[in-house]
Amino acid sequence: MWLVFLVLLGLSSCKTVRVATTSTPIAVIKPITTNKLIRNIENNAFDYKHLSIKKIACQFDNGKTKTSFRASIQAEKDKEIIVMLTKLNIPVARVWLTPDSVKFINFLQDNYLLDDYSYLSSMLDLDLNFQTVNAIISNNVFSIGNEKREQDIRKYETLIDSGMYVLQSFKKLETNKNNQKMRERKSVRRARKLIDGSPVRQRLYVDPVSFKLRKISMEDAVNSRSVTIEFSDFVQVEKQLYPGEISLHFLSPDSNMQMRIKLSNFSMEEERGVRFKVPDKFTRIKNN
Repeated sequence: MWLVFLVLLGLSSCKTVRVATTSTPIAVIKPITTNKLIRNIENNAFDYKHLSIKKIACQFDNGKTKTSFRASIQAEKDKEIIVMLTKLNIPVARVWLTPDSVKFINFLQDNYLLDDYSYLSSMLDLDLNFQTVNAIISNNVFSIGNEKREQDIRKYETLIDSGMYVLQSFKKLETNKNNQKMRERKSVRRARKLIDGSPVRQRLYVDPVSFKLRKISMEDAVNSRSVTIEFSDFVQVEKQLYPGEISLHFLSPDSNMQMRIKLSNFSMEEERGVRFKVPDKFTRIKNN
């Protein structure tokens, strides 16, 4: 799940000012339609062309191991996202994400991966793609195609909880039958004893003033799994807002992982590109 955490790190920009965000009392929040709420989310999504975060502090705890590491991100909207991990200023790993490819170099184990998103999705039990990553980075979970967008909107209901608007939906957990690499990994799914067709409840908590995404929760009660992502410590980036801290919690019968991420030293200037160059003698990771 570590790569999921990385792509959810988020991006921001220069000239930051900390902004205190507090939930509005429930009595003050006026009811709103699902379509209007989603339009407000889209209109307040973070917009960028080039972004870099040069200082990301990560704290990881899975109940057995606690560790911390540093990361940085370079991104060009709709084209490329590069994540660089270091420990004590020593390179640990690098990840390149493009619309059609995933590239990964592991400096600790002297290996690398070249693939599309199907293999990564099968490993994480998620339908992951570059558009999804871009939407999360923009703090806009609805930046998707119009046809699919209208279909997805009908699945949501709007309610008020904990002083925030909530978009709630239920989605069945299903294996992607059209994905060959996911079919090849069915034995992995059976080993995890995941039950297909189980309902997954998704809740998106939205600030009623800024219409920024404050929390995402997904619960698969049948398989006893849940994911919670919280966005806080918002910073003002010129005239935009973006979370300066992200907390993640993944819980399952055999895993309890938490990560706290703090972001600083932002820039919207175009940075020099980082080439994908595999060191000699590194071994390619087999994806079948």
